[in-house]
Amino acid sequence: MEGLEYFLDIYAALPRAGPGSHECTRRAWGLMSGVPAFPRILDIGCGPGVQTVDLLKISGGKVVALDFLPLMVERTRSNAAQAGVAERLEVLEQDMKHMDFAPGSFDVIWSEGAIYNLGFENGLETIKRLVRPGGHVAVSEAVWLKPDPAAPAVEFWRQYPEIDTIDNKLAVIDRLGYEREGHFVLPESAWTADYYDPMAELLAAKSKQWRGVPEGLAVIEEARQEIELYRKFRDCYGYVFFVMKRPLEQP
Repeated sequence: MEGLEYFLDIYAALPRAGPGSHECTRRAWGLMSGVPAFPRILDIGCGPGVQTVDLLKISGGKVVALDFLPLMVERTRSNAAQAGVAERLEVLEQDMKHMDFAPGSFDVIWSEGAIYNLGFENGLETIKRLVRPGGHVAVSEAVWLKPDPAAPAVEFWRQYPEIDTIDNKLAVIDRLGYEREGHFVLPESAWTADYYDPMAELLAAKSKQWRGVPEGLAVIEEARQEIELYRKFRDCYGYVFFVMKRPLEQP
């Protein structure tokens, strides 16, 4: 295997592909007002589809979920089938950078921990074209929780130049012409219960399986450093769910 394959071997086995929880998905949904009955929803960067299944259950509507990794597409389909909601789900193996849906195709557009792949501002601008006027957008995004984050946290997040304060993210939402519906910081449990805790257990097992394999051990060490960084500096950064609406008066 190559480096990416070792990475995917770990992350594909986790309950979630990033921070989140059933409770956070439901809380974000509850911030939206005036969602039509049986809405059409787009879930961008669905990962293994945990929140996709939640959306199907909460909304009673239809969901189009997309991810560029075939294994995540299959996990989403499998999770939906096990939950008994697969008949209202369409899963696409597609890069979010190449979405070609018709303008105004969706009542709700959702993206948990994935909008960074487009960039926060560019992603919200792209999404705005796809959601109908009066429709809703909900995304979770990495933010600084302190104005002066610790140097190790700053160094780690250099990989995502658009990480910023909550106020500055809200300013982007305003500048793009959205109406704010609410936002909240994901709790520590959203990082640990279905993400870092099972990851730590998996890393312990993989360290034995991949003993003497430099590529695999390098992936393990990088993941362990990420977990430890969060434990030390979780007061500096986190994820925030931002929920907003495209105004009716905009073309």
